[in-house]
Amino acid sequence: MSSLKTIERVKLEKFFIMNSGYVCDFSDRTFGDFVAEVTGIDVYVPGYEVGGTSKANRLRTFWR
Repeated sequence: MSSLKTIERVKLEKFFIMNSGYVCDFSDRTFGDFVAEVTGIDVYVPGYEVGGTSKANRLRTFWR
């Protein structure tokens, strides 16, 4: 379970401009590279498809 509170997730979603399924202007490759560089985790493994396959849904699944 994430230690992020709901209000923190809402603020992060606004910061990363996630309202349309995208995360900022990342391509799939650059998004994967960014997350891997910052966290060491590959968000393109099947476990991160639980909420859907968009970049925003993968990030939300990661936060959970």
